[in-house]
Amino acid sequence: MDKFVLYLIGSFFVIGAIDYITGNHLKLGGKFEEGIKTMGALGLAMIGILSLAPIFTNFLSAMIIPICEVFHLDPSIVPAAFLAVDMGGYQVANELALTKEMGPFSGIIIASTLGATISFSIPVALGMLSKEDETYFSKGVLVGIITIPIGCLAAGLWQKMNINILVWNLVPIFVFAIFLGVGLLKAPHVFIKVFNVFGKLIMSLSTIGLLLQGIDVIFGVRLVSGLAPLSESTVIVGKIAFVLGGAYPMLALINRIFKNSFKEIGEKFGINSASVAGILGSLASNLLVFGTFKEMNPKGKVVCTAFGVSGAFVFGGQFGFVSGVAPEMLGAFIISKLTAGIISIVLAAWLYDREHKEFSLKENGGISNGYQG
Repeated sequence: MDKFVLYLIGSFFVIGAIDYITGNHLKLGGKFEEGIKTMGALGLAMIGILSLAPIFTNFLSAMIIPICEVFHLDPSIVPAAFLAVDMGGYQVANELALTKEMGPFSGIIIASTLGATISFSIPVALGMLSKEDETYFSKGVLVGIITIPIGCLAAGLWQKMNINILVWNLVPIFVFAIFLGVGLLKAPHVFIKVFNVFGKLIMSLSTIGLLLQGIDVIFGVRLVSGLAPLSESTVIVGKIAFVLGGAYPMLALINRIFKNSFKEIGEKFGINSASVAGILGSLASNLLVFGTFKEMNPKGKVVCTAFGVSGAFVFGGQFGFVSGVAPEMLGAFIISKLTAGIISIVLAAWLYDREHKEFSLKENGGISNGYQG
């Protein structure tokens, strides 16, 4: 499965490149160009934070390991719950892990779902959405976060991990996910402020790391020891951009071929075409969801947010990152994303319909009682 998906995307990379050279007649060359051009944005967001990863590891190990030893937990789950896989989560988790199987599991599976939600999806989305949409967003995040541990469990079983170790280390992830989801629903303004501050902190640290690397490269002065080599992060960024150069044309062609079928499925779920497009776009990046949030109907906003939290990036930047650092984990990565993502769509749609039905019954009951009175 790992190599099949990678080779499939690689084939579209070649097709997209040829189409780009020959004049974009298949309308895939533009998507190829779009994928390659992400290299600049990825470098700005990732090089700095990846450069600081060794420093984070040294700082966190002294604090986290003693506490985790008391509860017999693997310390790798802590940074993975807060840092996205491609924003230092993988490197830090791997360094802190006590076993060879927990390092990749935490650094890729947990960090690509919960970690990406905390450090990227929520802070970025809140900066793009209007105040009126925050309620729909909070409900979608609640559903998406609840399904994350299910996806993590599926990935662990796919990897044939020790079931006792797997479940025990997922308990705090599940509790933390429930706490975040309920907090966003019950006290959204407080949690939104916290996420905004955390997101700005991560971006500030990333910029500082980029600044330190730039001073080292330009002036030959290393102000801080322990930075990861620049070559490591730039190679990772390049690999991600290459994968996106194939993933974008692939998703564009899939959308083109199955457009009518996706529309029919959307109608059955009660979501409009913009929402269906948002879900498909999330396969590459959930930024496509939040950028078109106003065009979605209310139910679509909740469903797309839920999928954008648990299933996003499965064939996007995160896929590119995983294929570059641990290609043997691609199968588990895809399983975790699609399992959690599909369940989140069904659960979000069901909960929305149930809430809407209960609200309608109360409204009708109130009218009926008023009339009788």
